[in-house]
Amino acid sequence: MKKSALSAALAGGTPAPAPASVAPAQGKGTFLDPSAFPCIEYADVIDGVKTVDELGAAGEQLANLDIADVPIVGSAPTNVLLNGVTLADYPLDPRRRRAGKETTPDVAASLGTYDSVPQPPVGSLQSNYLSKAIIGSLPKGLTNEDKMRLIQALPMSPSRALLEQMSVDAVNSRTTDGRSLRRQVLKGAVMVFVTAGYSGKRFIFEKAKELGLRTVVLDGPDSWVRLLEKEGIVEKFVPIDFTDVDTVFDRCLQAIKEVRSTIGGLDGITTFCEMAVPLASRLAEKLGLPCNSPEAVDNARDKHATREIMGKAGLPTPRHYKVVSEADVAKAAAHVGFPAVIKPISGAASIGVIRANNEEDLLKAFRKVQHDMSRARIVAGALVEGDDEGSDNVASGNAGGWIQLELMVEEYLDGHEVDCDLIFDNGRPVYGAITDNWPTVEPYFNETGSNCPSVLPKAHQVELMELAVRSVQSLGFRLGVFHVECKYTSRGARLIEVNCRMGGGPVRDTNLLVWGVDLVEEHLMACAGIPVRPPVARKPLKQMAEYTINAQKTGILKHVDFLERYKGGEGVLYARPLVAAGAKCHCVADGLPTWLCELMVVRPDVREAIAVIKGMEAEINKELESIIV
Repeated sequence: MKKSALSAALAGGTPAPAPASVAPAQGKGTFLDPSAFPCIEYADVIDGVKTVDELGAAGEQLANLDIADVPIVGSAPTNVLLNGVTLADYPLDPRRRRAGKETTPDVAASLGTYDSVPQPPVGSLQSNYLSKAIIGSLPKGLTNEDKMRLIQALPMSPSRALLEQMSVDAVNSRTTDGRSLRRQVLKGAVMVFVTAGYSGKRFIFEKAKELGLRTVVLDGPDSWVRLLEKEGIVEKFVPIDFTDVDTVFDRCLQAIKEVRSTIGGLDGITTFCEMAVPLASRLAEKLGLPCNSPEAVDNARDKHATREIMGKAGLPTPRHYKVVSEADVAKAAAHVGFPAVIKPISGAASIGVIRANNEEDLLKAFRKVQHDMSRARIVAGALVEGDDEGSDNVASGNAGGWIQLELMVEEYLDGHEVDCDLIFDNGRPVYGAITDNWPTVEPYFNETGSNCPSVLPKAHQVELMELAVRSVQSLGFRLGVFHVECKYTSRGARLIEVNCRMGGGPVRDTNLLVWGVDLVEEHLMACAGIPVRPPVARKPLKQMAEYTINAQKTGILKHVDFLERYKGGEGVLYARPLVAAGAKCHCVADGLPTWLCELMVVRPDVREAIAVIKGMEAEINKELESIIV
């Protein structure tokens, strides 16, 4: 193969232009390559324009994928005990399951989602969890000149050296043979994970072990990853005390350099944890490893910056206005219109997100957000809602220097919400699929269900996917997996946010079951500098729907036996509890609803899968009336 072409791709040089198969964002009647975007072609079947037989074969071994061979993980947490001792773990933010947002136990408790949150036995919570203060302390990204000098001075990683010996066409082939070559390169690669996320992500490390990676994890001293090291799933766990905020980056960098000197040359640095993405990108950049730029990561995590960048790129974006004082409220109302939503520019555990229907409501909402944020407290490194001890107690909070208090007003988005899961390689989209999200439980926006393939019209899917692709490109991202949340509104496709890592909950299951693409494997390939060209089924291997039951009643859950009748049923992949018998549950009238259980089914047709899940939901909710007391 030509060394110059491969080296340029792996070095992360100038972003490549989008391929011809990706149409301009504002294009009409355009076509997305079915080899990368299978949902677009299958939308013709949903619309009744084509039959399944007209799509052709699903593609080699993908057509024979046995459901029994696919490990289905969902959202359920794993056991985090080691020798009878509870280990530190991130709970999954109940408002953002598919986005995979982690939060600390303190925040989970403040949201009313955990009656008894296990605490680590040694150290402190602050030593085990990343905070926004750490993110704020991180250095800026390198200049392009510094990056090129660094890459040119570094020895080639083992994976890159092996790739140099292979044919470009063979290793880039979207076939099982091409994937076998790429897996051969990946086997034995040394991959550093910056924190592990919540324990439900155990399957990621199991997959890495299956692929033959030598996995090293940097995490808090009491992390649940200690269990994985004991079991031999990860090769090395390196404890990092996150208490001393200003030195976290340097200590992580030194720890990685020590790993390199003892284990061998590094092939990549990555994370599947939302809060660790800024740290991981800077560490990888500093060591000359494949990564997205810190600037792109930071802009994606800043809602206002994302909107501004999209506007400059000519992409459709919700009207928005930054609000820094009460005097800006009227200006924001005039610019954005109503209904509107006011929110912190950077996430704050969902504290301070309010809908307003008129200017009076918006002013009240602004004052309430300021009130709530001024009282927000940092407890053991976590943001929690403060106590309201009276209107004069403005100084009761201590979070002012820890979180970003800038607010943004943007228009409320109506319509259907979707997830667009994307994989990028050298600035080009090589896979994309759409999953429909079902209406949330408001006002808390608690997620309920989803289905894949999407049942939206093809024209809507094309517009949504083009917006998702262009949003990722406009932010400057180049490689890896992205979870892009969008809505198809009464005025067309609009972006909610770009998550610069794989989604959580059922997202990995969905893409693997329906299109035969393992987002974990492909992301690890990308972070090791290996070309990414997953074989993709042209028609769904399975058609699925999944649902999470939100409590309709507040009380104590007597038992979880109501799920037994569904286990092992036709097409039921799981029907399992998310709370234990005897747990206190909350309905929406009393706060954030409790997730009680999760269900997933597959059927020959997605509409049938949706109908089956809806029937299960009705049956379960009826039974829950008598067993929540």
